[in-house]
Amino acid sequence: MIRLSQADHTFIEQIMAEPGGENLLTCWSCGTCAATCLVRRFDSSFNPRLTLHQAGLGLRGLVLSSSEIWQCSACDACYPRCPRQIHISEVMGAIRSVAIREGFHSPGPSALVDEQVCSGCAVCTRVCPYEAIDRVALGEHMVAHVNADKCMHCGICMASCPSGAITLDTFSDTELVSRMFADGWLGQPGYLDGGSTIPRILVFVCQWSVRTDAELQRVYNLGSQVRVVNLPCSGRVDPAMILTALNDGADGVLLAGCQEGECHYKRGTLLGRSKVGLLRALLAQAGIAQERLAFVELGAFDRYVLSGLVQKMLHSIESLVAAAVLE
Repeated sequence: MIRLSQADHTFIEQIMAEPGGENLLTCWSCGTCAATCLVRRFDSSFNPRLTLHQAGLGLRGLVLSSSEIWQCSACDACYPRCPRQIHISEVMGAIRSVAIREGFHSPGPSALVDEQVCSGCAVCTRVCPYEAIDRVALGEHMVAHVNADKCMHCGICMASCPSGAITLDTFSDTELVSRMFADGWLGQPGYLDGGSTIPRILVFVCQWSVRTDAELQRVYNLGSQVRVVNLPCSGRVDPAMILTALNDGADGVLLAGCQEGECHYKRGTLLGRSKVGLLRALLAQAGIAQERLAFVELGAFDRYVLSGLVQKMLHSIESLVAAAVLE
């Protein structure tokens, strides 16, 4: 039960005075956003409809102390489906602005910068989808500084840092490489080099691009031919990891990301696809078949297509060997 005495109308006014917060009371609380939101796959308690409803009732303490207001990544997947055409992410952003002013902060996690290693090149400031990274003076040079209240822990900055100064507490380079090489899957000649009787594909999968565990299980069911490594975002992939895999026994590498315009981290898909495009051009210059590397986009309405795309790449690798034999 919510008592009228708990309502704080000044809280409603504060939110609506913030850019994007003017639509707080426009929401019908229909739940379409909650049904669309990808965050709910990993945290079923996240409910943007409920958060906006509570804010609209003026429940200041309940809303500002919740972790939910920090989880919206502004992917705006809910916006095209909202019957009121509200950018829920903008309202959430307005609530966060009020929270920060009142001393509340994101519970994290966030990217960390080793200031002794950082060169201050500002690459991370340019690629961050959330403008969460700025440069500050450290003695006589500039270093990157992460605003933990804006950071969404996507890992894009880490994969882009040329000096390796940025780390994450999950999806670290060490963790990802260990998954690639686990059980000796890499580190031996592949099918194209005559060291295996079947082709092997390494699949990097953005955790937001596949909507159900059952869909991902179909890829796992392909057996030892496929090694799946989950990523927080396709933009998190490090080109060095792809080249390492191709050099150490993987016959092909497939990177699966969200469909353009549906990326959970705004422009991660653009960055992931661009990296693969540049690497494919590099492989062509080195005389390596471009079929060995591909990027695929999985849309919100795509279901159970990833396993078919992996099998298609496996067949392409087999065709490369067959063509070589005919020559």
